[in-house]
Amino acid sequence: MAGEAGPLKVFLWTTPRTVSTSFLKCMTYVPDTVAWHEPYLQIGKFSYQVEDPMFSEPYRELAEKHGGASEVAKIESGYDASDKDFDWLKEQLEGDFPGKKMVFVKDMGASILRESRHDKIPKGFRHTFLIRNPNKIMKSQLKGFMRAQKTGSFKNPKLTPDKIRPVQYLNELWKYVKAEGLESRPVIIDIDELLENPKEMLEAYCKEIGIPFTEDLLTWPAGDDVMTKIWMVPKQTILTYRAVGVHDGTFASTGFHKSPTTTVDSSSAEDELMKQIPPILAQVFKGMVDREYTYYEELYAERLTLNK
Repeated sequence: MAGEAGPLKVFLWTTPRTVSTSFLKCMTYVPDTVAWHEPYLQIGKFSYQVEDPMFSEPYRELAEKHGGASEVAKIESGYDASDKDFDWLKEQLEGDFPGKKMVFVKDMGASILRESRHDKIPKGFRHTFLIRNPNKIMKSQLKGFMRAQKTGSFKNPKLTPDKIRPVQYLNELWKYVKAEGLESRPVIIDIDELLENPKEMLEAYCKEIGIPFTEDLLTWPAGDDVMTKIWMVPKQTILTYRAVGVHDGTFASTGFHKSPTTTVDSSSAEDELMKQIPPILAQVFKGMVDREYTYYEELYAERLTLNK
């Protein structure tokens, strides 16, 4: 798995609501692995050295609401993102990681592409991609937004329809790493196919990136120890993740489990959901799925299947 040049290094690029944090949790338990949780996205949220118009303000406010720098200083694990930038991150990821056999990084394609940060992609990584049908992505995101609004834990006044392009950004990143010679054989996994056949699909993924598969990877302990004690993640993320609540299902999970089939249709349940959401989210919802579907289909056509 690791050679004389150092550990195998792998990116899992994805979109929100793709069960990707569970995938990271799974890979965390590959022996001698250091796992990074969304470093580009999290620095974009919490660093005062980086201006990410879509995330910086609301997430910094959330950190301050929960105690700010004084509470961050009390957290023993993780790193303080407030003074970090993407040059620091690139240098860290290109490091040697002595004693480790794999470095596994999960992040959002939009974290790189939205602000044209191509030059911040570290060298020496395999690039893999986790995709999901845009119908299911948006429905899951809408539920998350509604939950956050009800709890008052998070508001994003700068959320606009033109910026909600997760699959497009992922597709463009996939094309970029191929065109620039960063990855000759990008591995693409559709999460719903993995949930249907977790053993077979995970085994195929492991084979493609060059790590041994064992059935031990199919189960893991419940709990948030991965976030609070194991992952490379900002202290600010550790401070605030419970308030946002987006990873509750992941931390309760003990393996990959088939999710109910969900589609966007005109059923009474869907109509009721649409009535509850703010107008801006309804606008995002109606325009996003059709716009994103072509980008998803391109990726889906090149996905790893059990027949390949």
